[in-house]
Amino acid sequence: MAKTKISEYDSTASNNTDIDSINIAEGCPPSGINNAIREVMAHLKDFQSGTSGDTLPVASGGTGATTQSGARTALGLVIGTDVQAYDATILKSANIGSTVQAYDVDTLKADVADTLTAPFRGTVTVDNDLNFNMATTNNFQCTPSANGTLTFTNFTSGQSGYILLINSGGRVISASATTKITADDLTKISTAGTYLISYFSNGTNAYCTASANIA
Repeated sequence: MAKTKISEYDSTASNNTDIDSINIAEGCPPSGINNAIREVMAHLKDFQSGTSGDTLPVASGGTGATTQSGARTALGLVIGTDVQAYDATILKSANIGSTVQAYDVDTLKADVADTLTAPFRGTVTVDNDLNFNMATTNNFQCTPSANGTLTFTNFTSGQSGYILLINSGGRVISASATTKITADDLTKISTAGTYLISYFSNGTNAYCTASANIA
């Protein structure tokens, strides 16, 4: 069979006796060698331009395909399966070409600000028993109906937040062993008034400070 492209060449040199029907067998005429070299150069150009239909395997640094779709499959880059497809609602971008997108920081910031939903702005959990579950939220509002102990549960290291304490009844408030707050602050928040308590947890204790009466 005439060898019309590179993929038809044989890795055993002695099996290559023609190039596109040009005789290069042992003892061929000199003109065959000249013509064969020219034909090899044409095959190489066809391979480079992609018109020969030959492919370069992935293992050899190629894509193993002749189309963009085939290349993505061979390389494990199928859009929607292996990689996330571009989505303008996820990332607004400045179009710098038909297939290339570059994000614009200012546009991205504006888009995030416009769509910031309640969970990202923060929620407030009403908890009136002075026992605050840190796995629920970061911020609480508390109007105690009886004396109680300021307690935090489900510590997460690095978690912080606020408690809006509305002690309208002047309930006496103490602190659990893992709630670290000064005696002066406990006396302060045990007086009728409204206080903002900030806390920070190191994973073992919750460290608290209280504002002055802000009612």
